[in-house]
Amino acid sequence: MSNDVTVTYRDFGGCTIVTVPGDVDQGSADEIKASAAADDVRHVVLDLGNASAVHPAAADVLAALHRRTQERGGGVCFVTREDGVRSQVSAAAAGSPISPSFYDEIGDALEASMAARQAARRDCDTVNAAG
Repeated sequence: MSNDVTVTYRDFGGCTIVTVPGDVDQGSADEIKASAAADDVRHVVLDLGNASAVHPAAADVLAALHRRTQERGGGVCFVTREDGVRSQVSAAAAGSPISPSFYDEIGDALEASMAARQAARRDCDTVNAAG
């Protein structure tokens, strides 16, 4: 079974939506990393709704994406209902200053991503107005 990653760019709050159609292995993790590698990608909604497992090496890649987007002033909203997937990603991201955010539904993740983007814009506008 192929585990191709479907990458969709939408102007919904300026976030990148990445959908993985099954379990996350090293190959699909590399595709996720490549799809969110652009310097301007700060807000990612990662839909893992069809994944029942994440390979440990792939969890490390997802945790690195989480940290990288945080360093850019953004974040990753993970969509999954699977407790095992949540615990694998959380364990891999244990050293991050902010824990990963998980959502049951993609709509909730998009809403959270858009709210975070708007808050970041307000912060930037406040700094620019003060400077």
